[in-house]
Amino acid sequence: VGFVLPKSDEDTLNVARWALLSVVPVARLLKTLRRFEKFHLLVMSFRLAAEALPILLYTLLVITLVFAAAIYAVEPRDNIASLPKAMWLTIVTMTTVGYGDVVPQSTQGSVVVALLVVSSVLYMAMPLGIIGEAFTRVWRDRDRIILMERARHKLDQWGYTAHDIPVLFQTFDSSGNGQLDLIEFNRMIFEMKLGLQEDRIIKLFELFDPSGSGAIDDRAFIRVLFPGAYYEIYGCRPSVQGKSMW
Repeated sequence: VGFVLPKSDEDTLNVARWALLSVVPVARLLKTLRRFEKFHLLVMSFRLAAEALPILLYTLLVITLVFAAAIYAVEPRDNIASLPKAMWLTIVTMTTVGYGDVVPQSTQGSVVVALLVVSSVLYMAMPLGIIGEAFTRVWRDRDRIILMERARHKLDQWGYTAHDIPVLFQTFDSSGNGQLDLIEFNRMIFEMKLGLQEDRIIKLFELFDPSGSGAIDDRAFIRVLFPGAYYEIYGCRPSVQGKSMW
């Protein structure tokens, strides 16, 4: 879809031109993310790695400033006229971009940049490795994570909250033992109109019953899908074994 702007004064159309030609295409492209169910796995990977990133970014800043100061000290002023320019050379070198617009001209500068290249290769392997390992963990567990997200979305779509789960379990607990077997759980999901297929319901049940006991209670359901509300409802924190890491 293209946009045709009417002929008018250039100043009056600046905002409209910027919005139509810059913002709208990006917004339309971002709307397509709704069709990519696994996109949130990437976001979850960064969330897992975020705990270690601040100290790594701080170390990166220290390395950048130290080498930038060294480059600024040994390079002639007609090549590196300011510290920000030395920092630019340091950053593009550390990220292995290497634009080539700024290069060391002195022997001392070349030695400093050579040390920077070796140091940055060794250092950059750490944050990239952390993010890569986090994504590997998430991708390996993608089926369970996606199923949990689908269940949460369906529950929220139909207006169910964590506080409704104990009542629902009592309603569909035909045996009166405080637990639901697979048949009772299947009937509950069907009556809740969550729209999950039978194979998905079985996998969801197995997710709440990792020990294979054949029955689950409302605590197990809430502990996995709504770990944040578990303490509010039951007055205690989820056990380490059952606590959801997602």
